[in-house]
Amino acid sequence: MKHKGCLAIILYFILGIIVLSILLMLMPFILVAGIIGLWFYTKKRPDNKRRNYAITAIVVGSIGTLIWGSGLTNTSDKGKVTTQITPKTAISKASQKPEKQSKKQISQNENRKVQTAQRALITLEKDTNRTNLEKAREAIGQVKHSKDKESLQRQFNILEQAIYFTEAEATIKELEIKKTKHLIESAKQKVNLVSNTNKRNALRNRIDSVTKAIEDQEVQQAAANNAEIAIQQLENNQIRDNIGSAQAKVNLLSDVDKKTAFTNRINAVVSAIETREAQEREAQAAAATQQQFAQTPRTYYANCTEMRSAGAAPIQQGQPGYATHLDRDHDGWACE
Repeated sequence: MKHKGCLAIILYFILGIIVLSILLMLMPFILVAGIIGLWFYTKKRPDNKRRNYAITAIVVGSIGTLIWGSGLTNTSDKGKVTTQITPKTAISKASQKPEKQSKKQISQNENRKVQTAQRALITLEKDTNRTNLEKAREAIGQVKHSKDKESLQRQFNILEQAIYFTEAEATIKELEIKKTKHLIESAKQKVNLVSNTNKRNALRNRIDSVTKAIEDQEVQQAAANNAEIAIQQLENNQIRDNIGSAQAKVNLLSDVDKKTAFTNRINAVVSAIETREAQEREAQAAAATQQQFAQTPRTYYANCTEMRSAGAAPIQQGQPGYATHLDRDHDGWACE
């Protein structure tokens, strides 16, 4: 009998918990029903008794809803805490894996990197070019904590400087041969990579010499162009006033061959001008002689009648046209 009584109590207790849980789940609906009932029995069909029931339902529903909601919140928080703890635990376990790597493995990896860097340096020493240089640089960069890193880096720097010097010298040689301005900046950039001060200064001096030669060449080219223009103007105009200007511009040239060629052209123009002037003088002299001959009175008259007809009588002794046979009285006047 006692066992049956205990079993009945347990069943009633479980049943009560179930009923209470159901009631708690229904509390939101009771709250909504109470609000609707309050509105209905206040506005549509006023009834004080049923309105009080609705108010009671609202109060009970509010309390039950709060209790039920707090229970859900606690359950959700527990789930979040569990979820957050699990990743942290996984991360901490994962971070412990590198720490378990043995020192022997680390040493072996480092030795392999050193050997790779040494092979890259040997290749670079045999064939010094940019491709092998970058491969060696990358291989040495992989060596982190080795005592050989400093030695590898020093050997790399020597080979790197050898490449930089070779490239700079090759560019300067090309500049010295071609003497073009666009190579100057490229040569300067490559010379700046050379760390040895003496070598760098020597290369810069060579660049400066070529730069000055290029500038002088440009100046001489401009002077030659100016001289050409002046001589062409002289040849076209054939005026003595242009000779001095053309000769002054030719004198600015340092190239002996060009200077001689321009001077010969000037001399040719001068000779042509002198020939023309001589011809003009001869023509003027001939014209003057002809005019003088036309204007000179006749110097012989057969008799006084002819002299008087020419309007030349009388003529004094010593003047053109005087003759003794026309001076009958010998007083020094003919045909008086």
